[in-house]
Amino acid sequence: MSATAPNYSPRVLELFAELPGAGSLPPGSGEIVAGEAVALDRGAWVRFEARLENGRIAGCCYRAWGCPHTLAAAALVAAELRARPLEGPHGIDASRLARELDAPAEKMGRFLVIEDALRALLAHERRVQ
Repeated sequence: MSATAPNYSPRVLELFAELPGAGSLPPGSGEIVAGEAVALDRGAWVRFEARLENGRIAGCCYRAWGCPHTLAAAALVAAELRARPLEGPHGIDASRLARELDAPAEKMGRFLVIEDALRALLAHERRVQ
């Protein structure tokens, strides 16, 4: 029996190679909030951290465990959240991430974990306001 190698889009390969925004926030001013979700049965764990300053998300980073699609999607979310106003819609959801990364349908469960971590982060953010 031979396993088929996953077919990753160029965007996934780029983000997975660089992992922009991975790690922890550097020391600084402002309030830190976090959101986390895990579903080991789906092969994903994601934690977002954001620094809130002057009504905006001044910085955002992530730590994640999962496949290249999971890590690439977490990088996309963290980049999009940086400098975002605290109020208003974010427009990020699992379906959009799957489309942007040209991911196969079987990865949707992992993108839903990322969406849950984002929701947890935004819920903490709203309590801080």
